[in-house]
Amino acid sequence: MHLNTNKNIEEQIENLTISLLEMVNLYCWNDISENLVYILSDISKVEGENFFIQRRNKNKLNKKTKPKNFNEAILDLKEIYDSIYDINLYVYKAEKHQTIIDIRYFPKSELTTDHLKTVRNNTPMLHCKIAHPPYFKNEEKKFDVNWELGGINYHWNMFWWKANYKWHRHITSSGSSNKN
Repeated sequence: MHLNTNKNIEEQIENLTISLLEMVNLYCWNDISENLVYILSDISKVEGENFFIQRRNKNKLNKKTKPKNFNEAILDLKEIYDSIYDINLYVYKAEKHQTIIDIRYFPKSELTTDHLKTVRNNTPMLHCKIAHPPYFKNEEKKFDVNWELGGINYHWNMFWWKANYKWHRHITSSGSSNKN
């Protein structure tokens, strides 16, 4: 395992991308194009009081971002590398002819003063992740990697998930009130 440095970030992001795509193939039913492009996004710029609003706002920001090839994305990342606390790779969008990888980063400037003192000279942490839909319960089935973008399947699954949640909440609260 290599120490992460600005000089080998290209290799590190390449390896993370491979790991991410392996995870997607394992958990998602989508066919993933090998034509990869990248966007960089600052996690701290996404606002919202809950996950659903943050996801919607993140998608709005990402839609405005022009995807770049790997080398262009790495050059941009190297420019801000020393000021980054954390780097996370996600699949933003998987289409038939291209896959957009979102390189999300969290700047050190957003950390508390006390925490910044302890990590100021640290290299960024590196992760690759897949967001699971809230309605996804069956680990044996695969899900749509594009679920965060919305769409008819997402809205249909969310409708049933919310209805099921409300039903179980109603039954639970009715059952506990009958005990008194």
